[in-house]
Amino acid sequence: MKDQTKLKEEVAPGFFETRRRLLWLPACFAAGSILGRAERIFANPVDDEELMTPILTGDLDWESFLKECLPTAEELHKNSTAQGQNAYLHWLASMIERVRPTEIPRAKLGRFGKLEPAVHFGVKYRGKPFFIVEWWLEPNAVLPPHCHPNASVCTFGLEGEARIRNFEIVGKAPDFQSRETFLVRETHNEIIAAGRINTLSALRDNIHTFQAGRAGARGIDISTYHGPDMSFSFLDLAAKPKDQDARTFEAVWKGKSV
Repeated sequence: MKDQTKLKEEVAPGFFETRRRLLWLPACFAAGSILGRAERIFANPVDDEELMTPILTGDLDWESFLKECLPTAEELHKNSTAQGQNAYLHWLASMIERVRPTEIPRAKLGRFGKLEPAVHFGVKYRGKPFFIVEWWLEPNAVLPPHCHPNASVCTFGLEGEARIRNFEIVGKAPDFQSRETFLVRETHNEIIAAGRINTLSALRDNIHTFQAGRAGARGIDISTYHGPDMSFSFLDLAAKPKDQDARTFEAVWKGKSV
Protein backbone atom coordinates (compact mmCIF):
# COMPACT_ATOMS: atom_id res chain seq x y z
CA MET A 1 0.00 0.00 0.00
CA LYS A 2 2.86 2.35 -0.69
CA ASP A 3 0.69 4.28 -3.19
CA GLN A 4 -0.78 6.45 -0.45
CA THR A 5 -0.07 10.20 -0.34
CA LYS A 6 -0.59 12.43 2.69
CA LEU A 7 -2.27 15.75 1.98
CA LYS A 8 -2.68 18.66 4.38
CA GLU A 9 -5.71 20.82 3.71
CA GLU A 10 -6.30 24.11 5.55
CA VAL A 11 -9.84 23.85 6.88
CA ALA A 12 -9.77 27.15 8.81
CA PRO A 13 -7.14 29.88 9.17
CA GLY A 14 -4.15 28.23 10.82
CA PHE A 15 -5.80 24.81 11.20
CA PHE A 16 -4.89 21.85 9.00
CA GLU A 17 -6.43 18.43 8.51
CA THR A 18 -4.25 15.57 7.28
CA ARG A 19 -5.92 13.31 4.76
CA ARG A 20 -4.78 10.21 2.85
CA ARG A 21 -5.47 9.80 -0.84
CA LEU A 22 -5.42 6.29 -2.35
CA LEU A 23 -3.74 6.83 -5.72
CA TRP A 24 -4.27 3.24 -6.87
CA LEU A 25 -5.61 0.24 -5.06
CA PRO A 26 -7.90 -2.61 -6.10
CA ALA A 27 -11.39 -2.05 -4.80
CA CYS A 28 -11.20 -4.84 -2.24
CA PHE A 29 -7.98 -3.48 -0.71
CA ALA A 30 -9.33 0.05 -0.68
CA ALA A 31 -12.50 -1.10 1.08
CA GLY A 32 -10.46 -3.08 3.59
CA SER A 33 -8.29 -0.05 4.29
CA ILE A 34 -11.34 2.12 4.92
CA LEU A 35 -13.01 -0.46 7.16
CA GLY A 36 -9.81 -1.04 9.09
CA ARG A 37 -9.42 2.68 9.68
CA ALA A 38 -13.03 2.89 10.83
CA GLU A 39 -12.27 0.20 13.42
CA ARG A 40 -9.35 2.29 14.72
CA ILE A 41 -11.60 5.35 14.95
CA PHE A 42 -14.13 3.63 17.18
CA ALA A 43 -11.55 1.72 19.18
CA ASN A 44 -9.28 4.71 19.84
CA PRO A 45 -11.00 8.00 18.81
CA VAL A 46 -8.53 10.31 20.62
CA ASP A 47 -5.07 8.93 19.80
CA ASP A 48 -5.30 9.08 15.98
CA GLU A 49 -3.69 12.47 15.33
CA GLU A 50 -4.68 12.42 11.67
CA LEU A 51 -8.35 12.59 12.63
CA MET A 52 -8.12 15.33 15.22
CA THR A 53 -8.86 18.87 14.01
CA PRO A 54 -8.90 21.81 16.48
CA ILE A 55 -12.37 23.23 16.97
CA LEU A 56 -12.98 26.73 18.29
CA THR A 57 -15.70 26.33 20.90
CA GLY A 58 -16.49 27.29 24.46
CA ASP A 59 -16.88 30.51 26.38
CA LEU A 60 -14.10 33.07 26.58
CA ASP A 61 -13.40 35.68 29.20
CA TRP A 62 -12.35 39.16 28.08
CA GLU A 63 -8.60 38.60 28.24
CA SER A 64 -8.86 35.26 26.45
CA PHE A 65 -10.96 36.89 23.73
CA LEU A 66 -8.22 39.43 23.02
CA LYS A 67 -5.45 36.82 23.21
CA GLU A 68 -7.15 34.34 20.86
CA CYS A 69 -8.75 36.84 18.49
CA LEU A 70 -5.89 39.22 17.75
CA PRO A 71 -3.41 36.98 15.85
CA THR A 72 -5.98 35.86 13.26
CA ALA A 73 -7.56 39.32 13.11
CA GLU A 74 -4.15 40.80 12.26
CA GLU A 75 -3.76 38.38 9.36
CA LEU A 76 -7.29 38.84 8.02
CA HIS A 77 -6.97 42.62 8.28
CA LYS A 78 -4.27 42.56 5.58
CA ASN A 79 -6.95 41.89 2.95
CA SER A 80 -8.96 45.10 2.55
CA THR A 81 -11.11 43.93 -0.38
CA ALA A 82 -14.87 43.67 0.12
CA GLN A 83 -14.54 39.91 0.63
CA GLY A 84 -11.56 40.35 2.93
CA GLN A 85 -13.35 42.87 5.15
CA ASN A 86 -16.36 40.58 5.41
CA ALA A 87 -14.15 37.63 6.39
CA TYR A 88 -12.48 39.84 9.00
CA LEU A 89 -15.83 40.98 10.44
CA HIS A 90 -17.21 37.44 10.53
CA TRP A 91 -14.11 36.35 12.49
CA LEU A 92 -14.60 39.16 15.03
CA ALA A 93 -18.28 38.28 15.34
CA SER A 94 -17.58 34.56 15.85
CA MET A 95 -15.10 35.38 18.62
CA ILE A 96 -17.03 38.07 20.52
CA GLU A 97 -20.11 35.83 20.53
CA ARG A 98 -18.16 33.44 22.77
CA VAL A 99 -17.90 36.13 25.47
CA ARG A 100 -20.86 36.50 27.79
CA PRO A 101 -22.14 40.13 27.66
CA THR A 102 -22.19 40.26 31.46
CA GLU A 103 -18.47 39.35 31.60
CA ILE A 104 -17.25 42.22 29.43
CA PRO A 105 -15.64 44.86 31.69
CA ARG A 106 -17.17 48.33 31.68
CA ALA A 107 -15.33 51.33 30.27
CA LYS A 108 -15.26 54.80 31.77
CA LEU A 109 -17.93 56.69 29.85
CA GLY A 110 -18.42 60.35 29.04
CA ARG A 111 -21.39 62.18 27.60
CA PHE A 112 -21.30 62.78 23.85
CA GLY A 113 -22.47 66.12 22.47
CA LYS A 114 -25.69 67.73 23.66
CA LEU A 115 -28.09 64.98 22.71
CA GLU A 116 -31.24 64.60 24.78
CA PRO A 117 -31.81 61.93 26.03
CA ALA A 118 -28.07 61.53 26.51
CA VAL A 119 -25.63 59.26 24.67
CA HIS A 120 -22.36 58.17 26.33
CA PHE A 121 -19.10 56.75 24.95
CA GLY A 122 -15.85 55.38 26.38
CA VAL A 123 -12.80 53.65 24.93
CA LYS A 124 -12.53 50.11 26.29
CA TYR A 125 -9.51 48.86 24.32
CA ARG A 126 -7.05 50.47 21.92
CA GLY A 127 -4.73 48.26 19.90
CA LYS A 128 -4.08 46.79 16.47
CA PRO A 129 -5.84 46.09 14.23
CA PHE A 130 -8.94 47.27 16.11
CA PHE A 131 -10.08 49.47 18.97
CA ILE A 132 -13.22 48.97 21.05
CA VAL A 133 -15.64 51.65 22.23
CA GLU A 134 -18.47 51.09 24.70
CA TRP A 135 -21.69 53.05 24.22
CA TRP A 136 -24.67 53.65 26.47
CA LEU A 137 -27.88 55.19 25.21
CA GLU A 138 -30.24 56.41 27.89
CA PRO A 139 -33.92 55.40 27.54
CA ASN A 140 -35.30 56.51 24.14
CA ALA A 141 -32.01 58.21 23.19
CA VAL A 142 -31.10 58.53 19.51
CA LEU A 143 -27.60 58.48 18.05
CA PRO A 144 -28.14 60.21 14.68
CA PRO A 145 -27.07 58.56 11.43
CA HIS A 146 -23.36 58.90 10.68
CA CYS A 147 -20.78 57.34 8.36
CA HIS A 148 -17.51 55.45 8.94
CA PRO A 149 -15.25 56.16 5.91
CA ASN A 150 -12.50 53.56 5.41
CA ALA A 151 -13.66 51.73 8.52
CA SER A 152 -15.51 48.60 9.56
CA VAL A 153 -17.54 48.17 12.75
CA CYS A 154 -18.72 45.03 14.54
CA THR A 155 -21.43 46.07 17.01
CA PHE A 156 -22.21 43.71 19.91
CA GLY A 157 -25.17 44.31 22.23
CA LEU A 158 -24.61 44.07 26.00
CA GLU A 159 -27.93 45.02 27.58
CA GLY A 160 -31.24 46.66 26.77
CA GLU A 161 -32.47 47.12 23.22
CA ALA A 162 -31.99 49.63 20.44
CA ARG A 163 -33.21 49.80 16.87
CA ILE A 164 -30.26 49.96 14.50
CA ARG A 165 -30.61 50.99 10.87
CA ASN A 166 -27.91 50.79 8.20
CA PHE A 167 -27.69 52.75 4.95
CA GLU A 168 -25.52 52.83 1.85
CA ILE A 169 -24.86 55.84 -0.36
CA VAL A 170 -26.53 55.62 -3.78
CA GLY A 171 -24.10 56.77 -6.45
CA LYS A 172 -21.58 59.35 -5.31
CA ALA A 173 -22.07 61.66 -2.33
CA PRO A 174 -20.72 65.23 -2.12
CA ASP A 175 -17.91 66.25 0.25
CA PHE A 176 -18.74 66.55 3.94
CA GLN A 177 -18.63 70.36 3.68
CA SER A 178 -21.38 70.37 1.05
CA ARG A 179 -25.05 70.85 1.85
CA GLU A 180 -26.08 69.27 -1.42
CA THR A 181 -28.80 66.61 -1.19
CA PHE A 182 -27.91 63.01 -2.09
CA LEU A 183 -29.56 59.60 -1.80
CA VAL A 184 -28.97 56.75 0.64
CA ARG A 185 -30.60 53.32 0.68
CA GLU A 186 -31.69 51.55 3.86
CA THR A 187 -30.10 48.10 3.99
CA HIS A 188 -30.87 46.95 7.56
CA ASN A 189 -33.54 47.79 10.13
CA GLU A 190 -33.30 45.53 13.18
CA ILE A 191 -33.06 45.29 16.96
CA ILE A 192 -29.67 45.12 18.66
CA ALA A 193 -29.86 43.49 22.11
CA ALA A 194 -27.65 41.48 24.46
CA GLY A 195 -25.63 39.00 22.40
CA ARG A 196 -26.83 40.30 19.03
CA ILE A 197 -24.47 41.56 16.34
CA ASN A 198 -24.59 44.08 13.50
CA THR A 199 -21.68 44.77 11.15
CA LEU A 200 -20.73 47.35 8.56
CA SER A 201 -17.66 47.55 6.37
CA ALA A 202 -15.96 50.38 4.52
CA LEU A 203 -17.75 49.13 1.39
CA ARG A 204 -21.24 48.17 2.60
CA ASP A 205 -23.86 49.37 5.11
CA ASN A 206 -21.40 52.10 6.13
CA ILE A 207 -23.94 54.49 7.69
CA HIS A 208 -25.81 53.53 10.85
CA THR A 209 -28.08 55.06 13.47
CA PHE A 210 -29.38 53.85 16.86
CA GLN A 211 -32.59 54.49 18.80
CA ALA A 212 -32.75 53.03 22.30
CA GLY A 213 -35.87 51.44 23.75
CA ARG A 214 -37.62 52.37 26.98
CA ALA A 215 -34.93 50.70 29.11
CA GLY A 216 -31.99 52.19 27.22
CA ALA A 217 -29.26 50.18 25.53
CA ARG A 218 -25.60 49.37 25.99
CA GLY A 219 -23.10 47.74 23.63
CA ILE A 220 -19.64 47.85 22.15
CA ASP A 221 -18.28 48.74 18.71
CA ILE A 222 -15.18 46.88 17.53
CA SER A 223 -13.88 49.37 14.96
CA THR A 224 -11.07 49.02 12.43
CA TYR A 225 -9.55 51.30 9.82
CA HIS A 226 -8.90 49.78 6.38
CA GLY A 227 -7.32 52.96 5.04
CA PRO A 228 -6.51 56.48 6.23
CA ASP A 229 -8.76 58.14 8.80
CA MET A 230 -11.09 60.36 6.76
CA SER A 231 -13.07 61.66 9.73
CA PHE A 232 -16.87 61.29 9.54
CA SER A 233 -20.11 63.23 9.36
CA PHE A 234 -23.62 62.98 10.72
CA LEU A 235 -26.51 63.12 8.27
CA ASP A 236 -29.95 64.67 8.17
CA LEU A 237 -32.28 62.05 6.72
CA ALA A 238 -35.74 62.63 5.33
CA ALA A 239 -38.41 61.13 7.57
CA LYS A 240 -40.12 59.36 4.67
CA PRO A 241 -38.44 57.46 1.83
CA LYS A 242 -38.29 59.03 -1.59
CA ASP A 243 -38.89 55.59 -3.10
CA GLN A 244 -40.73 53.21 -0.77
CA ASP A 245 -39.92 50.05 -2.73
CA ALA A 246 -36.22 50.84 -3.06
CA ARG A 247 -36.04 52.21 0.52
CA THR A 248 -34.10 55.29 -0.64
CA PHE A 249 -34.03 58.49 1.41
CA GLU A 250 -32.81 61.99 0.71
CA ALA A 251 -29.87 63.00 2.93
CA VAL A 252 -27.60 65.97 3.66
CA TRP A 253 -24.28 65.99 5.51
CA LYS A 254 -24.41 68.00 8.74
CA GLY A 255 -20.86 67.75 10.13
CA LYS A 256 -19.52 66.27 13.38
CA SER A 257 -21.58 68.31 15.85
CA VAL A 258 -24.80 67.03 17.41
